[in-house]
Amino acid sequence: MAEGLANRRFAELQRIFASGKASHAYLFLGPLNRENEEGIRRLAQTLLCEAKAAKPCGRCRACRFMAQGSHPDFRVVVPEDGKIKLEEIRQICYDALLNPYLSAGKVYYFQKFEALTEVAANAFLKTLEEPPPAVYFLALAEDERGILPTIRSRMQRVQLGGVGPESGSSMASGTDLPVSDLGALLRWAEQLSGNDRNQVDLYLQELQTHFRTALLAAAGAGQDAAGLIRVNAAVQQARAYTAANLNLRLLLEDLFLTIYEELGAGPRD
Repeated sequence: MAEGLANRRFAELQRIFASGKASHAYLFLGPLNRENEEGIRRLAQTLLCEAKAAKPCGRCRACRFMAQGSHPDFRVVVPEDGKIKLEEIRQICYDALLNPYLSAGKVYYFQKFEALTEVAANAFLKTLEEPPPAVYFLALAEDERGILPTIRSRMQRVQLGGVGPESGSSMASGTDLPVSDLGALLRWAEQLSGNDRNQVDLYLQELQTHFRTALLAAAGAGQDAAGLIRVNAAVQQARAYTAANLNLRLLLEDLFLTIYEELGAGPRD
């Protein structure tokens, strides 16, 4: 199931990155494995690809250099002795200010981002807050609790699997929703609201698919589907409000409250 979640997340982000609407910093939550490594590197290739459309094209100079592992504007940051240290971050902050060599931008990929030391994180904060144009930071961490909140709050968080809602995941499928725990749902709404609107809308699309499938199954089995009908309507309304630029946290709290009332609060009188 974790692999399926990662595949969906990368497919969603691929469309966003190819459209030129990527945010400047992403924190991917999941294990350092082949699937996640390849997914993040493909997103980096999409950002660096020189094609006008259908990125990554796989044919331009940037794509060829990425395939060879030698693109001069792509840098992988690996912990040294288990730590990402201050000197490494200082070099990255300086390098980010320099013009790219080949592509229109630069991409830095951090493996095991939780290895960032506190002093290094504080040195990285200003660059993360005010990144140079067309500079992107992609970071992978198994546990975001090892990352300073000031750093986490300035990155778009993407759940790839292996971390549940109560551990701080930013996105999850409908089957993962703790529908009977209102407190958990409201905390989750707060976490989700830290994502950009494109990601929230993609999440709501997935939630809508889940509840529509559940509705069809309930109707086919002759079960009372009134609650699921109201939940589907609430998700559709939340998507419309997301596009209308309303407050994300408030609309997500309202949506999850409806889901709790309809599906998790027990039978009505």
